Amino acid sequence: MPEKKIFERILISGEMTRHDIVQKVVNTFISNEYPHRGKGIQFWYPVENLSNGEQLFIKRPGGLQKWNFDFKVNVEQDFGLGKGTHAEVALDFQNKKIENPLKYPELLKALTEVYNCNNNIDQVLQGIPVLGASFSTGAKVDILLKVIKWMFIMEDIVYWNYKGRAKLYDYLMEL
Repeated sequence: MPEKKIFERILISGEMTRHDIVQKVVNTFISNEYPHRGKGIQFWYPVENLSNGEQLFIKRPGGLQKWNFDFKVNVEQDFGLGKGTHAEVALDFQNKKIENPLKYPELLKALTEVYNCNNNIDQVLQGIPVLGASFSTGAKVDILLKVIKWMFIMEDIVYWNYKGRAKLYDYLMEL
């Protein structure tokens, strides 16, 4: 069983550039993890408070024997997103599109705000007050957007010199 080290929350809020976000997250990893090197250690960081009373965590290493700055967004079963794979997130979007095609464009508007680095999901949703109550299938809207926010950040770190968050965003917008 791996040793689990839990650190202080990584707070990414307000509007920050992708560069600033990547720099802050990677520097947090470096400053916290350097004295704890070695196999068999998992590094856990709380990153979001969720409306269901739980916290969203990211954990490192991200899996698949990756030892760079990759991380995994730790999606619990009760979040309504399965294990939180890209395909499961996309399926949640598809189901929401089918459930409420009139409100779905507003969900895409919120997704676009998150893509454009508006990192305060609760504030994004305040601007679209009925969005949370518009869908009953899958994940709650705030949980979905907070998971995607951190998936975007992970993509920006791992694919820094490629498309970063744009690949996932384009995939979701084409559904």
